[in-house]
Amino acid sequence: MNKQDIVIKIAKITRLTGEIKHCIDVDGNVNLDLFVPDLLFLSSWIEEIYDYVLTDKSPNLEQLIRNMGFNDAVESYVRSHRNDIRPSVLEVLENYFFTSRELIELCNENSNERKGKYIYLVEPLANAKVAGLLDRAVDAGILDKYYQPIPGLKVMHLMIIAYAVSSICKFKHQYTFFEKQWGGTRISTSKMPRYRTEEYEKTMSLYPEVDFSDMIPQHKVTVFYITQNTEEVNEMYLDLIKYKYISPKTTFEAFKGIVGKADFTKPVEWIKGQRQLGFYIFQAFNKYNSRDLWIKGECCFSIKGKSPHRNCFFSGYSYIKRHGLVDNYDVRLKSICDKFNNIDSPALSGSERLIHTSKLVFHSSRPEERKKRLYSDLLKGGYIAPETTYDTFRGIFEEIEFTQPIVWMNRQSTLIYFTYLVFKVDNPYDLWTKCVYCFRLQGNKKLNRNSLDGNCIKLIRREKPYNMELKKIADEYNRDAINSAEASVNMVADAHNINT
Repeated sequence: MNKQDIVIKIAKITRLTGEIKHCIDVDGNVNLDLFVPDLLFLSSWIEEIYDYVLTDKSPNLEQLIRNMGFNDAVESYVRSHRNDIRPSVLEVLENYFFTSRELIELCNENSNERKGKYIYLVEPLANAKVAGLLDRAVDAGILDKYYQPIPGLKVMHLMIIAYAVSSICKFKHQYTFFEKQWGGTRISTSKMPRYRTEEYEKTMSLYPEVDFSDMIPQHKVTVFYITQNTEEVNEMYLDLIKYKYISPKTTFEAFKGIVGKADFTKPVEWIKGQRQLGFYIFQAFNKYNSRDLWIKGECCFSIKGKSPHRNCFFSGYSYIKRHGLVDNYDVRLKSICDKFNNIDSPALSGSERLIHTSKLVFHSSRPEERKKRLYSDLLKGGYIAPETTYDTFRGIFEEIEFTQPIVWMNRQSTLIYFTYLVFKVDNPYDLWTKCVYCFRLQGNKKLNRNSLDGNCIKLIRREKPYNMELKKIADEYNRDAINSAEASVNMVADAHNINT
């Protein structure tokens, strides 16, 4: 009997046990008599395979044997239905299961014999060169003495080790053998983070002869294609500077570089949120750059000096579009993009409200007279510093006009009460972050952000108004507003998901 005959018998066993397992999975019961006469040959086939392996210790054949059949599921079924199976069939199956276990044990013994002293490594890795490279990780405390990862180790450390060893040993498949070595851990799908890589540098330092730069995919710097002229680009540039979307240090030459009107020098620094940046990129440049829009956005912009993540662009804008919020996410930014693309921006009705507003100052849909009345009432009641001018006060509603925080002359609890009653309607999210930015206590003392929300609950749940004068001021400011309580509740969920 030659190896080809043995391979055919392995295939027959796999097919037969697979059909039995399928019937078990579908019906829960199976009539084994339907598989006679092939079923009666199982015992003899497995014995012939065993006898052959005694003489031919082929690693490839042993791998086929390890992957042979669906013995666990079939044996479990036979044990639980012994009384329902004909004795002759039961005897064949029990002999088959016993010999199968003996065969697997024989294959393992042959494998360990070939490995020699490297019995804790899977066979393709069981050699002195690989063991020596892995011993570096063992000495560093990343792997244990059995070459297994220590508990709690991040997958990225394993990926680095596998990449390094495969590069040195010239393995065709970088991660396949190591996934088997580490119990099927999927490391090939992991990606090296762009930032905060300090914890992985120690692992990389174990293999100084390896260049790890290829682990991070690199894209050629590419800029946006547009059809607008330089004057239109300049107009958009000035709007972005004016409303503080891009850094005031951005030169026009640098901005022209990202739209192909000049040589690219460096990314433009975006000083708002990443989701707003994704919204801007899509609205301004998608028409002629849809194929690699987010890759260009990643190359042409930076946030806090670092490249944004293009997958966040995609997921962020998808959420806005999926929920029908494109027209009222950031109306000012959209109007800048529409003007750049010569599109008439639809005017919002008075009942619509902006989903995204500044995270620093309060959004307000109230007319200018109400804001002046609010300022006058607070000044008259001694709640804000007497030297506060209206121009300074108005800055808490408009980011580009904000110059300094307003000094609150009363207790912090009254400021919490006032902020909630007056601004919660138009600012369902980031209310207390804005409060901390826009107000200070006497002596230029900063507010404690963590205490604001908790103390607010106690003040609002009181049976009587905490401060009747402030409540009257708030009611006057918010009169004729859309059902403020209901509107605030309805907006919190959307604002929480979008304005982050």
